[in-house]
Amino acid sequence: MLASIRLFFAILGRISPALAGHFAAKLFCRPRHHGRPDRERTLIARGTPVPLPNGLHATAWGAGQVVLLVHGWEGRGAQLGAFVDPLVAAGYRVVALDGPAHGDSAGTSVTGPEFAQAIETAREAIGPFAAVIAHSFGGFISLLAASRGLAVDRVVVIGSPSSVPEVLREFQELIALPPRAMPYMVRALERRGGQPIESFDVATFVGHIDAPVLIVHDTDDVEVPYENGPRLSELLGGRLLTTSGHGHRRVLFAPDVVAAVVEFVEAGRSLAPHSDPALEKS
Repeated sequence: MLASIRLFFAILGRISPALAGHFAAKLFCRPRHHGRPDRERTLIARGTPVPLPNGLHATAWGAGQVVLLVHGWEGRGAQLGAFVDPLVAAGYRVVALDGPAHGDSAGTSVTGPEFAQAIETAREAIGPFAAVIAHSFGGFISLLAASRGLAVDRVVVIGSPSSVPEVLREFQELIALPPRAMPYMVRALERRGGQPIESFDVATFVGHIDAPVLIVHDTDDVEVPYENGPRLSELLGGRLLTTSGHGHRRVLFAPDVVAAVVEFVEAGRSLAPHSDPALEKS
């Protein structure tokens, strides 16, 4: 399949760079769907569906302050299922969100800003967040949402990129998009996102993130290179938890990672009533 895609863009990029860039942008925004493994279906079966607007789907477990689980590109909220039971035992309500065009949520395509808005939509529906725990591209999206006013006490990003322009360059290499078609792809994405692509770098909005952030990254992550972890830690002033041997996805199930994340979330627990600026205005 990938070989066919690479051949398609190599040929079309020579014939019409503009058309190749247009199709590349559409492909970039269109996540593939993957089947749920049995462990996710079992986890969801003992949870409670969460009613959300705009065709969004989520599942909840437990009671208390809300911890939102956010997946990466082409993922599902239940992929972060290893965090559910420890957080429920600690007295939290854990909600796993399927982003737009992902998992059981509606839609066929989505951009970063649209995903970030979906996180805010979930917050408006289920209340303020004690924490957001996010994986891969979902980590970048959660930081973007936090910079745009999302009410959240703590943020955990696991195996997350720090720059969308860099992700685009990797995507260009993956699909063999000719360099002269790349500007057309970028312009198409900018039209849909409403902002210059350079603005989708954590360095451009880090000053608007107030919540403490824990960064987790594995040295053997081949999908999102490890250097993203130290860069995020430096930009955000957050603690970096470095792991090895887990890669990009197994890190979500590593007992030391789960324990460190739960400890970080609990450290933000306050005896004072949970405040939410949006609620205070009502």
